[in-house]
Amino acid sequence: MSDLPWFITDPLRAIDRYITPGKYIVLDFETTNVERGTPINDENFIVLAAWYVVEGDRVTKKYKFADQYGQAELEEDIRAADFIVAHNAKFELGWIRRMGMELRDILCYDTFLGEWVLGGNTFKPSDLGLDASAARYGIGTKIALAGTMVKGGVCPTEIPKRWLLDYCFQDVELSYQLFKKQIALLQERQLMHIVLVRNLTCAVLADIEFNSCELDPERVLKEYDATVAEYRTIQEKLSVVASGANLRSGAQLAKLLYETLGFSPPIDPKTRKPVKTATGRLSTNADTLKKLKVETQAQREFIELYTRQNTLAALLSKNLEFFKGVVTDYDAKFVGVFNQGFTGTHRLSSSGRPLSFKGKKKLSAAQLQNLPRIYKKLFWAEHADYLIGEADGAQLEFRVAAELSRDPVAIADIENGEDIHSHTAKVLTDAGEQGFREAAPKERRQMAKPQTFAPLYGSSGKTKATKAYAKFFREKYNSLFEEQTRWTREVLNTGKLRTSYGMIFYWPGTRMSSTGYIDNTTQIYNFPIQGMATAEIIPIALVHFWHRTRDLPIQVWNTVHDSIVSRIHKDYVSAYEEISKQCLTHDVYEFLRVVYNYDFVVPLGVGVKVGKHWGEGEEKVWSVWPDGRETLKQ
Repeated sequence: MSDLPWFITDPLRAIDRYITPGKYIVLDFETTNVERGTPINDENFIVLAAWYVVEGDRVTKKYKFADQYGQAELEEDIRAADFIVAHNAKFELGWIRRMGMELRDILCYDTFLGEWVLGGNTFKPSDLGLDASAARYGIGTKIALAGTMVKGGVCPTEIPKRWLLDYCFQDVELSYQLFKKQIALLQERQLMHIVLVRNLTCAVLADIEFNSCELDPERVLKEYDATVAEYRTIQEKLSVVASGANLRSGAQLAKLLYETLGFSPPIDPKTRKPVKTATGRLSTNADTLKKLKVETQAQREFIELYTRQNTLAALLSKNLEFFKGVVTDYDAKFVGVFNQGFTGTHRLSSSGRPLSFKGKKKLSAAQLQNLPRIYKKLFWAEHADYLIGEADGAQLEFRVAAELSRDPVAIADIENGEDIHSHTAKVLTDAGEQGFREAAPKERRQMAKPQTFAPLYGSSGKTKATKAYAKFFREKYNSLFEEQTRWTREVLNTGKLRTSYGMIFYWPGTRMSSTGYIDNTTQIYNFPIQGMATAEIIPIALVHFWHRTRDLPIQVWNTVHDSIVSRIHKDYVSAYEEISKQCLTHDVYEFLRVVYNYDFVVPLGVGVKVGKHWGEGEEKVWSVWPDGRETLKQ
C-alpha cells in the first residue's frame, strides 16, 4: 500500500493546522469560460492566478497572468504551505491538477464547505456562494465591473487586466476573511472534525472527475434498441386500450380513467372529496394514479401498460439517449460531476456534465448517483487488462441505525447474519400484502426489500400489511424506535439535534399537532442515520481508498452513496479486495475513534464485486468487528 500523507496519518494535526496555521495560501483562479471554466474541458486554460501567502499576521499578495504551465511560483508556494484556502475549492484543485501537481499531497480548506457544515441542513447551494456567505458575516461583497462582465459571459481574456486583477483579489480577500470567521465558529460549535472530512473528500472528487466512465458500445446500443422497440409496442397496445384518447391531455386522460374505465377517484383525506386540479378537473398526476384501486381486467391492463410506458420513457430520456450519444459521438466515454453542498443529510450528489450530440439542439446529461441499477451492466473497463470493482458498505444504514441506538436486537441480528429481508417477506405475506402469496420465496424476498427499512425512516405503512410490518419492526427494534423518538423530542424542544458523532441538524419552528405528530419526523428519523452512513463513513472510506491506491493500477471513477467504483488491473484484484476491506472498516473505526472521539461497537460490512462490467462477478461480503474479528460470506 502507498504511503499516506501527514494529514491522513495524523488528522488531529490537520485540524490543529487549520486553527493555528504556520503558512497557508488563499487562492483564486480566473480562467476561460467554456462550460463555466471547468478544468475538465481541455479547451479551457488559466488566465490569472491571484493568491495570498499568509504567515501569522503577515499577508503577502501575489499574482500571475499565465496559463497552467506558467505558474511555477504558485506551485512553490503551495508546496511550502500547510494547506490552501479557496471558495468552492474543487474548482481550484482541478486546475492545480491541470498544473501537474499531485492532489494527494495537498490539504485544502474550502470556505464553501465550511459554510455548509455550519448551516447543517438549512442552506441551499445558492446560500453558500461567496457573495451570500460574505454578506452573512458583513465582510463585503464581490460587486465589481469585472464580476458583472464574467457573470454576463464575457471571457476573462477580453477583460482589462487591471479590472480582472482587482476582481480576482477581491475573491481572495473575501475567502481569507471568511476562513477566519468560520474557524472561530467551527471551534465554538465543535465541528472541526466534520469540516475536515468534507475538505478531504473535496480533493478526491476534484481528482476522480477527470477519470472517464467507460460504456460498452455493444451493450448500450442493444439496450437502447430493445427499449425503443418495447416502448413502441406498449404505445400501440395503449392506443387500442385507450380508444384513441390523447394520453398527454389531462382532460382526455381523466375522461378515460373515470368514465370509460370506471376508476373511482381517490379521496383527499382532508376535504373528504375526490382529488382535483386547481381548475376543478379530476386529478391525473402520478401520485393520484398510484392511489387508483384496480377492480377490473381492463383497469389492470391499462395501468400496467401506462405505468410501463412512463417508465420506459423516463429510462430513454434520462439515460439511454445520453448513453447512445456518448457511444456514437464521444468514443463511449464521459465524466461525472460530483457535488458537495447540495443535500441536507450532507451525502454527496452528482449532476451530469452536459454534452452536445449531433443532430440535437439541446445539451444532454446523465448523473451517476441515482443511475438505475439495471444500467450498471452498460459500464465496463475498456482495456483488456482491466476489470471493474465495486466496494460498498453492506447493509450500512441499518448497521449505523443499530450503532446509534445500540439496539441489542438489531446488533444481534447483524452479528448473527440474519436475513432481515426474508423476515419482512414473511410478515407481509402473513398479513396479506397483494402479490406476495402467489410469488416464489426468492421473489417475495426481492419484493419485500423496499419495505424492510421503511419504518426506519418514519413510515407507518400505507396498506394493511405494510402497517402491520411497521408495527412489527418497531416492536422488534424497540430501542431503535425509542432513540428516534428521543431525537424528535429534542428537536421539538430545541429546534436542533446534535448527533452522537457531532453533526448538528436544524429544524427551527418544529411543532406537535393535536394528534401528537411532530413536524419533520421523517427527516429527524433519517438525517442522523443517513448522515453518519453516507456523509461521514463512506467519505472517510473513500478518502483512505484514494490515498492507499496512489501508486497502484487502481483508479476510482465513481462513488454512489454507499459504494466506491474503480477500474482495477487484473493482477491487482487481491490487493483491491484487501484495500477495500481495510478502508471501509478498520480505517473508518480508527478515524472515528481519533478524530470524532467515537468508538464503534457494531461490525461494519463490506461487499466487493469484481467483473468486466460494473455490478458483475461473484460477491464477497465481510463483516468486520472493531476488535479485528471478521467473517466472510460468498
